Amino acid sequence: MKSVESYFKILGILICLGFILSGSTNVLAQLGVFGVILLTIGIPHGAIDHLTSQPRQTRKSFVKFLIVYLGLIILYLGLWFSAPKLAVLLFLAFSAYHFGQTHYLNRSINLGWKEPLLFVSRGFFLLSVILFGSFDTTLQILSPILSIAFLEPYQFYVMLSFLGLTILVQFTSKISFSRSDLLDLLVLPFLLYFSPLFISFAVYFGFWHSLPSMITEYDYLSRFPQFRGTKKFITQLLPFSLISIVGIALILFLGINTLEMGELTLLFFVLISLISFPHVIYMDSFFKKSAKTDPYST
Repeated sequence: MKSVESYFKILGILICLGFILSGSTNVLAQLGVFGVILLTIGIPHGAIDHLTSQPRQTRKSFVKFLIVYLGLIILYLGLWFSAPKLAVLLFLAFSAYHFGQTHYLNRSINLGWKEPLLFVSRGFFLLSVILFGSFDTTLQILSPILSIAFLEPYQFYVMLSFLGLTILVQFTSKISFSRSDLLDLLVLPFLLYFSPLFISFAVYFGFWHSLPSMITEYDYLSRFPQFRGTKKFITQLLPFSLISIVGIALILFLGINTLEMGELTLLFFVLISLISFPHVIYMDSFFKKSAKTDPYST
């Protein structure tokens, strides 16, 4: 499965290079690539949190999962209504942690208080590269809620600070720098920075985060006979993937006649944040659990 991840990362690099070298500003092409990656990898990777949290599901445990999951979504939705600026900052923070965590999936680390700092610094570095690389688009999307124009003169220093921090924490934690680290820190940032926003986010979210997470989910659930095999795994992904996709599409469709493009884009990311909030919490627990050798430990 590691080779699958490598092939898709090569594909991601080629996609970025294609847009960079061609100088393409075709929004439809960008949205097309973004949509395909999101629908096939991005959303599905978060569609089996109920199984990764409790593979031996009972009706009672499933109902409990749904209540907690929906409760977290409603709680975060309330924050979007009551304190949208705080909601944006929280979204960036837990996304940075979650994305950064994915870079260390195949390493046995136990750093105590340094561990969240390691994840957050790696995630914020690459997120800042994506957001600053298309700063005008980022400003347009966030403008209804949050103004970050004041950061423009300091964007290089922000990115450099997060880069220095993630290198420092990893070095002082005595975690060796692999070839993947060199790719992530020396090559990927340039590709993401010079690619259009939707392309850089799709490539990073899809091939550097969602796919490695999905492979970890697949490997873990393969320990259980009832989920073993690609066909069974895909079957488990479908129900909640379809519910999420249809729900998001319906809400966006209802707003298409009353909202500007920037507002629609913001609404889309708000919806993504709502399903991401409980997902990040459950996946954090899953990643820590998946390294256990006993498949029936939950």
